[in-house]
Amino acid sequence: MSHYMTALAMKQQGLTPAAKIVLYWLADHHNGETGDCFPSHKRLAELSEMTDRSVRNHLADLADKGLIQIIQRNRDNGSQTSNEYLLILTDTHGDTGHRKNIPTPKENISTHPQKNLPTLNLVSNKLGKEPLYSVQIAFDKFWKIYPRKIGKAKAKDAFNKAVHKTTLLTIMDAVSEYSQSVHGKDAKFIPHASTWLNQERWDDEIEAPQGVDIEFRGMVNDLARLR
Repeated sequence: MSHYMTALAMKQQGLTPAAKIVLYWLADHHNGETGDCFPSHKRLAELSEMTDRSVRNHLADLADKGLIQIIQRNRDNGSQTSNEYLLILTDTHGDTGHRKNIPTPKENISTHPQKNLPTLNLVSNKLGKEPLYSVQIAFDKFWKIYPRKIGKAKAKDAFNKAVHKTTLLTIMDAVSEYSQSVHGKDAKFIPHASTWLNQERWDDEIEAPQGVDIEFRGMVNDLARLR
């Protein structure tokens, strides 16, 4: 349970009571350390005391409003399992740069003293910029995937800039594909991660070579999930 995310869920404005209930229970399943959030529709329906169809409709509405991203997950055999949800929630009071008393993601809002931290009004400006805690989680996974691990600090700076140009999912999908395409290649021919990001190479068209190791491909796909 994430007290931080459930508190933010209750602060979101412009939602119907039913949609806010679904958002609350979704936030309740968010892991503040890993970013994982994948309750089933059945579980959300039971907790919200709604039909499965109503829950699906409210989830779609929350996605349209930019409060969540829905990520389809599949088992190894190709069958679909419960979706993953990326929560994009921020304090709705005050503009970017204003300081609000909001606990950090790892803090329990009911037991820890509050800290003054800057908030980002990412919902209202709709620039596609995710909250900082999501960016940090994504960078850690990006670094695990990227095939040449040199210059981590520069890569992190470049990553923070990159998420203001495109979405986290675009970067993560692209780096997964790129990592597969250079599997087994001499490292000296692979650019540093900061270079890859600064050159916006997530837009490159990449054709994966034949014979990419299946086990490696599965590992990269697993790591690529924000998921």
